[in-house]
Amino acid sequence: MNAGGHTIGVDHCNTFSSRLYNFTGRSDQDPSLNRTYASFLKTQCENLSDNTTFVPMDPGSALKFDNNYYFTVKQNKGLFQSDAALLANKGSRKIVDELLDSKKFFTEFAQAMKRMGAIGVVTGNEGEIRKKCFVVN
Repeated sequence: MNAGGHTIGVDHCNTFSSRLYNFTGRSDQDPSLNRTYASFLKTQCENLSDNTTFVPMDPGSALKFDNNYYFTVKQNKGLFQSDAALLANKGSRKIVDELLDSKKFFTEFAQAMKRMGAIGVVTGNEGEIRKKCFVVN
């Protein structure tokens, strides 16, 4: 497992705003989200359908590839539900704790990228480079 990809970049409010405004379908907030951070996010993302505003995935370190993401997750400031899920069980929580060590993070990330590079890469008419990772071109 390596969720370190959220250590750099931004995402649009509409991809996570249900955690702020409608987590269980009852106009509620995700209780696992740090309240102070949620209040800040609400000042940036004013409604569920805002698809133009974006916020950093790793506050305080959005433009730097580092392990700050894991410190953020430990503070319950993960932007996505998948970030919060890392603390939900003992195994993944242990990995988060291990990756607080910068050297361990870079070693593990490099190994994960190497493994991903070995996954059946397709080219030409058999594959595509997506313009948006979640949509087929």
